[in-house]
Amino acid sequence: MKGTLLLNYDENTRLVEDEERHRFLYSLLEQIGLPVNEFWQGEINLSIDQKIKLRNILATYGIQVIEDIDGHMQVYAENELVGEWNKCSYKLKKDLRQLDPKKRLYLEMHIDYWSIFEEQEQ
Repeated sequence: MKGTLLLNYDENTRLVEDEERHRFLYSLLEQIGLPVNEFWQGEINLSIDQKIKLRNILATYGIQVIEDIDGHMQVYAENELVGEWNKCSYKLKKDLRQLDPKKRLYLEMHIDYWSIFEEQEQ
């Protein structure tokens, strides 16, 4: 699935990417049926206790989450790929209708992700 978010030019893109990637992971784990909502309400930064609980649940259910430095993430359940988050891309845009020159530039953040559940819905 692909999507686009519009961001201010001076927006912290790394933070927005992390938020969206964590939202995707939370949703995917919830759809798999893991009891993540007991300790994780979709926040970006998990406490140490929350991270320990998440790792224990992932190990118990045979789920592996592999993240690259560049923002690519793959989720495996019992050695089968069930979800993938690809690195985001950006386009710098200009809105000439804005009167304030500081607000004329903005970013289009292009999101590309996939999960096994999307195929079942279609």
